[in-house]
Amino acid sequence: MHPASARAFDDACPPDPDEERRAAVQAALRILGGAAQSEASLRRRLEHRGFSAAASRDAAETAARLGYVDDAALADSIVTRRRSRRGTARIAAELRSRGVGEEAVRAALSGISPDDQRAAALAEARRRLPTRLPDDPTERRRTLTRVAAALSRAGFPADAVSHALRHAASEDGEDAA
Repeated sequence: MHPASARAFDDACPPDPDEERRAAVQAALRILGGAAQSEASLRRRLEHRGFSAAASRDAAETAARLGYVDDAALADSIVTRRRSRRGTARIAAELRSRGVGEEAVRAALSGISPDDQRAAALAEARRRLPTRLPDDPTERRRTLTRVAAALSRAGFPADAVSHALRHAASEDGEDAA
């Protein structure tokens, strides 16, 4: 158990379940004071601090019931912050890694249209491309390939990457299709 948590529970003296649950709820509230968490990540953090699975689950459920944990609101917040520079694949992976369930992930991402993805990919391509693309065709292709790889790693779908490069390169004076 984390030293900042209530008294340490050891194997020699089994904890009183009610006392452990109260301590787990207090630890959960301290964790949530630092940053929003999904219910699953809160449970994992409590277990990591040494609380039993049952106490961790009860504390996370109590925090959710009291309104301190809301997976859907967390997902919406992350999507709002990330959507201008990340694709839906990357955002979905982040949400899942934070313990947000599939239903909340789908609901949060449902507001991002393919047109939104293309616009965000284009803005990101413009940000990543040099002011003027190289005149040498080999260097030009290498630059565009590097940006395409970065956009793909950022989670943008292939059609959005293609659209972004085509438009960003054509703005430079020549179509790179």
